[in-house]
Amino acid sequence: MKGLVTLITPTGDRPLAFALCQNWMRKQTLQPYQWIVIDDGKIPVRPRESLTFGSRIIPMHYVRREPKKREPRCTLVLNLLIALPLIKGNKIIIIEDDEYYAPGYVAEMATRLDKHEVVGIGNTKYYHLFSGGNYRHKNKENASLAQTAFRDSFLPEFKKILNTNVEEPRIDKEIWQKLKGSDRGFIFNDDKKNPLYLGMKGLPGRPGVIGHDPESSPYRRRHCSPDISRRRLRDWIPEPEDYGIYIDIIKGKLTEENFNHE
Repeated sequence: MKGLVTLITPTGDRPLAFALCQNWMRKQTLQPYQWIVIDDGKIPVRPRESLTFGSRIIPMHYVRREPKKREPRCTLVLNLLIALPLIKGNKIIIIEDDEYYAPGYVAEMATRLDKHEVVGIGNTKYYHLFSGGNYRHKNKENASLAQTAFRDSFLPEFKKILNTNVEEPRIDKEIWQKLKGSDRGFIFNDDKKNPLYLGMKGLPGRPGVIGHDPESSPYRRRHCSPDISRRRLRDWIPEPEDYGIYIDIIKGKLTEENFNHE
């Protein structure tokens, strides 16, 4: 199954994270056909209308959703619902703005969608950038939404899941619960020698719902001691340039004011 890849990224009030996200997407070995960005931050990110991906210029479908006074704490669902009618590709990959995605991530997910309707990466890796707190989740039957992709045939079911999870999003669990017992979905682990992503926590900007507090219980467990040497960060981000970017952020050399993502 060959097809066109659409990326979807909800964002808001995370200028540094979104700048990094643009950098990671620009470096992908498989270039997307379309990138939909839904922004509901108090201050718009105002990205360019197109980005250069290798030798191609990819149009970014940027949508500004003005925040309202009475909205759920997490507006992820509201933003995703706006993105759905705009999709042009038949392979849809969710790209969260504050995650790290290795250069081969989009290609790997798109290839696996040739065989499965929905794919995701299990045993999710999380890393709190400034504290060094880290852990690997033991999820084997569901994947985080940030590491989930699906074919356009799944869109009607995805929309139904979104509409029933507006106030308290449990999107990822609902997706994989629906697929349980069928061969439509497939969970895999990325190779330790070639990691595909890292769930990055603690970047400046609007905090997420889970894992952004370095004092939360997962980081405090005995087997999740802080990565003071940053060796674990280097293992999970083996690309020297990408690893160096995060080290510069930790040291304060790289900020949302001076990061050049053009």
